[in-house]
Amino acid sequence: MSQLFRKLLIGLFLLTSGVNLLSAQGVYDDFIYTRQAVTERKVVPWPYLREADVFWAKRITRIIDVREKQNKCMQWPKDPLNLILYNSVLDGKLIPYKNDSLSSSFTIEEFLSFGADTSYVKNIIDPNGDPEDPFNQRLDTTVDRLNPLKITKFRVLEDWIFDKKESRMFVRIISIAPQYKPRFGGQEMKTEQDLCVLKYHKDSKDADKNDIRDIMVNKEVFNRSNDAARITFDDWFEQRLFSSYIIKEANQYDNNINEFAEFKDNGIASLLESDKIKNDLFLMEHDLWEY
Repeated sequence: MSQLFRKLLIGLFLLTSGVNLLSAQGVYDDFIYTRQAVTERKVVPWPYLREADVFWAKRITRIIDVREKQNKCMQWPKDPLNLILYNSVLDGKLIPYKNDSLSSSFTIEEFLSFGADTSYVKNIIDPNGDPEDPFNQRLDTTVDRLNPLKITKFRVLEDWIFDKKESRMFVRIISIAPQYKPRFGGQEMKTEQDLCVLKYHKDSKDADKNDIRDIMVNKEVFNRSNDAARITFDDWFEQRLFSSYIIKEANQYDNNINEFAEFKDNGIASLLESDKIKNDLFLMEHDLWEY
């Protein structure tokens, strides 16, 4: 009898413990279980690369357009990349650099001024006066800040490197620049320009500073196939799951493709040249092997 009573007590203890554990877990990020695989993830640093092992290298600039079907995950309303990067700059987690040299940066006030537009609103001083009287009115100015959700393109600067020690080609992203369309007098311009340049991966000397990887390693990308196996934006870029097109290959004039005379004002020719550069990168690695 005592043995049966002991079993009942143990069963009751396990049952109450399970209920308490379930109530303590709660719902995390609209899931019925605690999701820690992404929030506790750390950045995996790049392996050390010696200059003597670099057999060949080429600097490439490309554009990622989040409106493309393959890149739609980057606009997931719960975690859009444009909002993540914009808020990280405002929070002081990322430094908004002025150019690709990453040597000088903008202040927060300068950063907020980009994409902003000033609008003028009539303000009647005397409500009992004549609203048509110009001396009875004044103009108030309001500043409309840039909506980060309107950022649809990202300019990516990267190095393609062939490591003769590893006998493989790999890519190292240097920086990512969100692009926006300036506004003047309520009109939005057609061409984009860099909002700022953000450092993708920090060096050992910058151990006290954040980079994009530090932020993106804990930010989820929507997985179309499995909600339980969402990857992070760090995986998205490191595994190169995005779709993009090349706008510049390192050249002696430091020009983009569409700045050369033969490609100027010819979008189709520029895209064909972009595909040619992409194919040349593939052939470069392929031709280094013997079969």
